[in-house]
Amino acid sequence: MKRIKNMNAHLTLRSLAATSFLALAVTSACGLAGCGTDPDATDPNGTEDELSAKPPQYVLLAFDGSYANAFWQESRDFAKSAARAGKPLKFTYFINASYYVPRPGNQAYFPPKHRQGASAIGWGDDDADVAKRIAHTNAAFEEGHEIGSHTVGHWDGSTWSAAEWDSEFDQFDKLLFETNHPGAPAWKFGPEASVGFRAPQLGHSPGLFPTLVEHGYIYDTSKSNVSSYWPQKQNGVWNMPLAELRIVGNTKKALSMDYNFYVAHSKGLPDAANKATYKKQMYDTYMAYFDANYNGNRAPLHIGHHFSKWNGGAYWEAMQEFALAVCGKPNV
Repeated sequence: MKRIKNMNAHLTLRSLAATSFLALAVTSACGLAGCGTDPDATDPNGTEDELSAKPPQYVLLAFDGSYANAFWQESRDFAKSAARAGKPLKFTYFINASYYVPRPGNQAYFPPKHRQGASAIGWGDDDADVAKRIAHTNAAFEEGHEIGSHTVGHWDGSTWSAAEWDSEFDQFDKLLFETNHPGAPAWKFGPEASVGFRAPQLGHSPGLFPTLVEHGYIYDTSKSNVSSYWPQKQNGVWNMPLAELRIVGNTKKALSMDYNFYVAHSKGLPDAANKATYKKQMYDTYMAYFDANYNGNRAPLHIGHHFSKWNGGAYWEAMQEFALAVCGKPNV
């Protein structure tokens, strides 16, 4: 099912593409955390004129998931508090459609290579739970955040054919927007508003990219690359990869994503006792990533987190502190 995208919808990862400076490099590319700029701010690494001569520094902040209603509220509240502090930002939320369907409705889903009704991450709890999630998603959209796709059931699609990806995208739209949600508010947007995609487990296959184009998506975030990478159009969609980083204060490497830090730090097992260390290492790593690009080629920063507070919330807290530290700098 092909979708006609409404490019007048709210802009976030995609607003990177809306700037005239980036028209040739990243037209219609991305979901973006839009940081405000303080016109009176100064920077020790250059004058206002020197900094302004460079491209803008984009900082892309996104979440995968969408289950925890409490985290919907917390992340939205953080964005509001940042705006009140003169540091406005917007998130991109890559959502899973299974969370918008209560378990009794799971037989409507036919996942590629898996049994009918199977989801790797479960389903909504009940009608009341789903209604709250739809209300949060609507509110986030109306507040200027972006809503992207993370598929229906969070299956690894690295072996999927184009036809299987086509089925998954069709079902994503159908389960979200064509399913009766008792007690839930009406959607404030439609499938055309979703133009960005991240594959679960970053599991992409050659069949994904022509299917993204057919379904009207304009950017994909399922790959990784060096931290100084500038977005390029590949296979008909803009490639917005996660960054390959070296963890500051640690000998290990990680992608610019909280789960990868969680695995590098504690092998994916809870270790809240070392929260302070993990938080500092992520914050310092993100700041090193920012400083290198901000004072270098100004390649966009791309950071992806989840609706999970691993290791005592170390990574969510580090993300918040990082966002507040860089938003408001000249030309960010």
